[in-house]
Amino acid sequence: MNKYLYYIFTAISFALLIAAPGRFAFGIIVCFELFFLLFVSFIFSFFTKKLHVEELNSLFTVIGLVFSTILYKQIIMWLFPLIALQMSFVFYLPAVSSYVIGIIYNNIKQSTKVSFIENMKIVSTFSIFALIFYAIRDVFGYGTFTLPTASGLIENVIFETDSFSWATILASIPGALVMVSISILIFIFVQNKFKIIKRAGDSDDSK
Repeated sequence: MNKYLYYIFTAISFALLIAAPGRFAFGIIVCFELFFLLFVSFIFSFFTKKLHVEELNSLFTVIGLVFSTILYKQIIMWLFPLIALQMSFVFYLPAVSSYVIGIIYNNIKQSTKVSFIENMKIVSTFSIFALIFYAIRDVFGYGTFTLPTASGLIENVIFETDSFSWATILASIPGALVMVSISILIFIFVQNKFKIIKRAGDSDDSK
């Protein structure tokens, strides 16, 4: 993947954080969906390799994504019906995003076990960041910390938003876009720094 496509890939990945409402409870649902999609898709990949029909792996991956998305939505509708109604189309975004597709197609020639472990690390890292992102929007945007329940959201009030009225923008889509943009810039900066340090280390080793 060249540098330009890598940045596009990263941007679309973080875009998953914008569509869902800025509550921590929704962040939990989105992150669990990432793991669920990854798990079901790799089950499909495992049986594809067992049946020696690797040339159909792309087709089975798409089928796996569609199947697991519908199944996950039905599970959430059963467990958290009100939250499922609020999330609406958000359920389908991870399945069509380059983030999930890129991960599932990544290392496709490796063994299922190896690629699954590697991609679990990526999803775990992204999920940690996503939960922090949603927590910031929830706490500072709404003054609450929410958790999902069958009857909707449990809202634990942290402070009155009147005290930090300027921070309520974080609850909005423009505020989320600003946070994502800053996060991408920091991510790119850190990545470039690591590359410079690595190149410097390689140069020292070659001397």
